[in-house]
Amino acid sequence: MSLIETFLREPARLVWFGRGGRGSGAGGVRFEPAAPRPAETVQGRYYLHVRSVAADGERHLLQFSLADDDGNVAVSAFARAPSPVGGPWTGEEGGPRSVDALEWAELEAALRPCRDAWVVAFGRRLHGGLLPASVREGIGKFDCARTRFLKVARRRGLRVPPGGLIDVNDARRLVGLAPVRSADAALRALALRELWLWMDGE
Repeated sequence: MSLIETFLREPARLVWFGRGGRGSGAGGVRFEPAAPRPAETVQGRYYLHVRSVAADGERHLLQFSLADDDGNVAVSAFARAPSPVGGPWTGEEGGPRSVDALEWAELEAALRPCRDAWVVAFGRRLHGGLLPASVREGIGKFDCARTRFLKVARRRGLRVPPGGLIDVNDARRLVGLAPVRSADAALRALALRELWLWMDGE
């Protein structure tokens, strides 16, 4: 069991910041990041992980998590988005547990720490493309940890096989950090923070 899993064994529960705010659909979103804002306007740094939990013919259940630079889970929220996936509920271990989930229109309020913040994701297009458009457009600076890791790996002479860097655990294994066994998005966000700080030391 990794150090992260020792301190946060249970999946992080919903962090709720209030109702309201604009919503946007999740389907067919084209991710076009806005130009970076001046450094002085960026308010803080968060590590983002979004995971797919389950889907049916109408809705998709996603978990959105943000960890901050101090190692705190700032947000862990489940939300239901429109889904193009047909068939019965499919997901981890045959289906989701009963969870409190926000409707898509409520997600913007839960993710308001992203506004004017520095956000890091392992795959900026992948995770950023799952955010509501209004949240994505409000981010002050959006970095891709995967792109940065590939540069660090080349500099250190680490061999990354083609297709061998799918998620944050692949990168952690390459540098000797323990993989995070849980699929919980909060744990994966904390794992990303640890990897990013490791790269800061290189």
